[in-house]
Amino acid sequence: MEVEGFKPEQLLHFIHAEEAITMRNGLAAISLRQCSLSGTPQPESWAEAVRNQIGGFPAVVRPLRHHCAHSVGFIRNENEFKNWFRRNSSVHRNEHYVVQEYVDDGHEFNAVCSSSDGILGCISAIETHRSVLECIQNQQPYALEYLSANQTRDIFPGLESFCIQVIKSVIPTSYLGLIFIRGYYKDHNEIFFLGFGLEPDSETARHLYALPQSNPWEVMALTSQLGPQPEDLSIVDNNFHLVINFPSAEGVLIHQTNIPRRESNMRVSWKSAESAEMKDSDHLDDNVLQVFLWNSKRSEMLADCQEIIRSTDITIDRNALNERHSLCRKNVAKLTAKELVRSCTTTD
Repeated sequence: MEVEGFKPEQLLHFIHAEEAITMRNGLAAISLRQCSLSGTPQPESWAEAVRNQIGGFPAVVRPLRHHCAHSVGFIRNENEFKNWFRRNSSVHRNEHYVVQEYVDDGHEFNAVCSSSDGILGCISAIETHRSVLECIQNQQPYALEYLSANQTRDIFPGLESFCIQVIKSVIPTSYLGLIFIRGYYKDHNEIFFLGFGLEPDSETARHLYALPQSNPWEVMALTSQLGPQPEDLSIVDNNFHLVINFPSAEGVLIHQTNIPRRESNMRVSWKSAESAEMKDSDHLDDNVLQVFLWNSKRSEMLADCQEIIRSTDITIDRNALNERHSLCRKNVAKLTAKELVRSCTTTD
């Protein structure tokens, strides 16, 4: 009798994926440089270590354990690095940190692939001058685009061969399921590997995969196990799809703003009711509003996306604390001095 699940050697391969990345096929050369820091924060000597090991700043700093969106620091220079540790070490008790080089002027992506069919689709960030995590930290709207396999090949040349290289390095040849590869794309010669998973990492990603009715991710997962199936050409979706996320902010939603119709097809999904209390966004799924767009003309859809981001103001009564830390509010002791102020999200 066959028992479903992973074989022991497959589990060991996943557990030791970092070693496989370092040792096989030169994959370490396409991973971002990083260094580890441990012990009592020593900003002066640690800044020297960052310069020597990853080439200096800008860089991304995160605790090795128990980190969330608000405990990650995007450091532009050495002074910011020193001040970040001086400010945060007294609030969040960590002894181990990872510092990773920061790249910009490109697209974050999460590609869904299989060992038999290569790339099947890709979710990529529209923003190129700031990361998705920075947008979440600052409660700034951002857009994520879903591309089919053929659309990915046209817009991101070289990405499919990159993903195949990752699969050969990380995944056992006997594994038939899907793999979701996270990375950063600048051009066909500069693609960086950030990590991988075996299922979508958010409900937002699941919704994006489901927008083209011909291939939600569950169907792709079954097909990767059963082999290619006859395709019904009458239901093939050639549209481009994206979602605009408006991250939630701590406070009370005053009014659900009207979103005017655009040239693209549109679905508006409010995640918070009027007068409902909200917390600061910590994840892709922590949003006050999501706007889904789809259109056969990508340029038209992107123009609609930028116009919605530029023109949408969401009125929120925010809790302004006299002492507000950059770390996750869940980890900060409740302070007594509060006042309620009126503000709204902006696109600045």
